[in-house]
Amino acid sequence: MILRVSSPRVLLAVLLAVLLAAAVPARAAFDDLGTSARVTGMSNAFTAVADDVYAIYYNPAGLALIDRPEVSTTYSMIATGLSDGSSIQNSFVGYAQPIEGGKYGTVGVGWDYFSLDSIYRESSLMLSYGNRLTPEDSSFPIYGGITTKYLYRSINPGSLAGNSISPTGQVTNTPDPLLQNGAKSNLDMDLGLLWQVLPHWDAGFQVQHLMQPNIAFTPGQTDLLQRNMKVGVAYRTPFSTIDTDFGLITAPDGALSRDVNIGFEKWLPTLLYGAFALRGGVGYGTEDYRQLTIGLSYKIHRLQVDYGFVMPVGSFASTTGSQRIGLTWRFGRAPQAERMMGEMLLDNLTQTAPQGSPEFNKQAADLVGYKHRAIEALLMNADADADAGRFAAAHGRAQEAASLAPNDKTVAEVVDRYRTAALYFPDFSGVLKAHGTGASDIAATATRDGLMNFISGKDREALASLVNAAALAPSPERDAMIRIVQARLGEPMLGISTTAPVAVAPPPAAPAVAASTAPVVEGPTAAKRILDSTVALMELAFFQKEWDKVAELAGEVISLDPTNVQAYKRLAAAEHVRRHYAAALRALQKAYALETDPVEKSRLKAYIEAMKEQIARASSKPAAPAAKPASAGGPADVEKMYEAGVELYAEGRLSESLAAFRRCLDIDSGYVPAQRAYERVQSELLQSGKSQ
Repeated sequence: MILRVSSPRVLLAVLLAVLLAAAVPARAAFDDLGTSARVTGMSNAFTAVADDVYAIYYNPAGLALIDRPEVSTTYSMIATGLSDGSSIQNSFVGYAQPIEGGKYGTVGVGWDYFSLDSIYRESSLMLSYGNRLTPEDSSFPIYGGITTKYLYRSINPGSLAGNSISPTGQVTNTPDPLLQNGAKSNLDMDLGLLWQVLPHWDAGFQVQHLMQPNIAFTPGQTDLLQRNMKVGVAYRTPFSTIDTDFGLITAPDGALSRDVNIGFEKWLPTLLYGAFALRGGVGYGTEDYRQLTIGLSYKIHRLQVDYGFVMPVGSFASTTGSQRIGLTWRFGRAPQAERMMGEMLLDNLTQTAPQGSPEFNKQAADLVGYKHRAIEALLMNADADADAGRFAAAHGRAQEAASLAPNDKTVAEVVDRYRTAALYFPDFSGVLKAHGTGASDIAATATRDGLMNFISGKDREALASLVNAAALAPSPERDAMIRIVQARLGEPMLGISTTAPVAVAPPPAAPAVAASTAPVVEGPTAAKRILDSTVALMELAFFQKEWDKVAELAGEVISLDPTNVQAYKRLAAAEHVRRHYAAALRALQKAYALETDPVEKSRLKAYIEAMKEQIARASSKPAAPAAKPASAGGPADVEKMYEAGVELYAEGRLSESLAAFRRCLDIDSGYVPAQRAYERVQSELLQSGKSQ
């Protein structure tokens, strides 16, 4: 329906009649004009998004998504440029307060005010609540919300009340019963649901005017505020949204209007200059409902400014459209982002640098060095064990060295020889320690020398020592070793009485002793050798994320060197992954007490605070859900982490900012703004010498 009138008096009367007459099949009092400048730019398609304080109006279930206090206000000029100069205005003020960071939902209060010059006024005082309906560990959560409303409207038409207008637009000079002074208040209610169907897809549902109050001014008359329903579907990627709303709007006479609104939003975040947003939308429906919308936003830190414009296409002919401008202020950093930051910081304890980064290249070089050191130290430890007569332990350490160099044939040969020696002589260290002078004691020493030569590849020297040992103290084990060495040589040594060489099958695997079994430490040189090898093994286990082994080896390092800060850090990482949070906290506190570098000390302090928060959260839950992988999250998580990274960067906390952008990339590796921000912050850290 397009209004074409030339008389301001007639237009005003018609507008009032539309608002007040129950018999007119049109949208009447408390019409769904919207309240948010941001949402206006999206053609009021917001039912499946509803992620800010305006959820009070559009879908109270969305309040559950708010995890820090925020306040918003909007001023609107509706249908500007009408030929009679009428001023139709709308204002809104809203505040949302999460209860304990959203743990118990979010409460919202709002006031919506509509006026037509000084003649007609509507106001809605709203109290809302939204919370999660599904368990916290649900992959696809459902949220619910309710808004209770105190509705009030009044009319003060002045001189217009004395001259009614006929249906043909003629002045009758008789009082108009519809335009007498009056006021009416009512209670009403809205309900909403929000469902995260898939990682990028959300669905929303809202019922407006659930109570269908009677808003008639005149006692005895009935003018029900009809119930409306909206269903929305939204597709979201980081900083981008497309939303579609389907509305069923019931007119006072029961006629049903069907509307479709489609809106999009695209944020363009920057590290230094805040974030800019572009919006657009289109609306289409019955009763000549047609509209086009555009919108803009600018957000810097916690302040956001929004603008929305609506141009009706199929209703009023003489209007320049409707405009809205809004301000939003968010208090503090979002607790959800803080929690994610804490988890991210703790995850940093267990993470290596991203592939291709300078840190990664350094860590890769360190890894090669650790491998060489570990192999060398393990073989030296094996030799020390063998020299003491502990060949089973020596075989275990040689096996550990071989696992670090699987293609090294020399190491493989050493392992095979240790295996053979350990099969027949696993441990005779007690005899060697006795330093006796009897034949059996001398035979034990000769056997040890023969086995050491055998392991070193000196088979002829080994055979001579073993034959001498067998002559002093014959035994089946010595005879077996002699035959094995002879088989390797292919001929018996002259002057040695023994059986002819025979082919000896490789013996079965000797019982391996884990390399983490601490060897006997004799002297400072041996102690340093053991410490170096254990540190190298600990670092290798860390890179390979073998957390049980990391914890065990870190404990050994600490027993050898109680001031080793790196061992406490690795122990904290392993205990965190294994969900032993109290033990992880103790290790972090010990590392903090020993650390001397100010930058590292600052990081450790942040880790300690994050760990304390995690312990507090874990203690408040009867059963903590399984930890999600570092890459878990959705578009909203990327947005929160990116914004947290920008705030941290502005505060000069570069290391934490870098970690925030890294988490964004863990969730969405293709998100370009996070990639650029990460590279910039990383460059600044490298220049300042503080890169992780």
